[in-house]
Amino acid sequence: MKHSKILKLLCFGFVLGMSACSHDDENEPVNNGPKEENTEKEEKVDNSAYNFYGAEVFTTETFQYGRFEARMKMAYAPGCISSMFLYYNDSYMGNGKNWNELDIEVIGTNQSGFQSNIITGTASSKVTSEIKHSLSYPVDGDYHVYVMEWTPDYVAWSIDGTEMRRTNVGDTRNQVSALVEKQSLRFNLWASKETGWVGKLNAKNLPVTQYIDYVKVSSYDVDSKSFTELWTDDFDSFNSSRWGRGNWAMDLVTERITNVVVEDGNLQLRLTKELKK
Repeated sequence: MKHSKILKLLCFGFVLGMSACSHDDENEPVNNGPKEENTEKEEKVDNSAYNFYGAEVFTTETFQYGRFEARMKMAYAPGCISSMFLYYNDSYMGNGKNWNELDIEVIGTNQSGFQSNIITGTASSKVTSEIKHSLSYPVDGDYHVYVMEWTPDYVAWSIDGTEMRRTNVGDTRNQVSALVEKQSLRFNLWASKETGWVGKLNAKNLPVTQYIDYVKVSSYDVDSKSFTELWTDDFDSFNSSRWGRGNWAMDLVTERITNVVVEDGNLQLRLTKELKK
């Protein structure tokens, strides 16, 4: 975090954990001792000296409606996005193809919340409806159960059994009715150059990891309006018939398959840095 000289002077003598002075632990003690030069200044790192690598997994199967649940400890760092989302695989192609996407995203400007979003329209003319949801805890501090429900009548997002958002068919942007394509379930961890959205990446904050304990997918029956479990993956191993791994460039990172790791009963997505050779 950058500060002006004036702000630095104002910060001395206050509680070290206050947000005006630091983004560290809020419970740090008050420093009532002699004023000294802060020897723990934020390390300045030249991002251009590094290559950055992200991770993505996606289901080889696509779904028309369903309930999608994952118990996760999300990753957090300024400049980064840790996500769970549904996506029509041909959305990016343009040429009038539909863009269909449903998002849960932890973004680098909010450690205690996430963003839900519906994206429809086309690649050249997207329709979005981002809503930011505040939580009482840091999302990278522990595991929480995230759920998206997608039906012809509504899309809903919940965390730990509490519904955070529901968008019903007939919404003002007609997005629910525009979700007509089968979608894959995806998880990714990456970094964006759009600092106004996610903050500024600093290499010193990496690596970070998104941990996925399990994923449960259920189908939706339109007639009975009910969900039926299709499968649960507890990640005792990586099921390559169920999951693919990303290996493409994405904004500030290159997604690579080695940053997707199954370890200790978790699927881990890692965002890493490596010095350029």
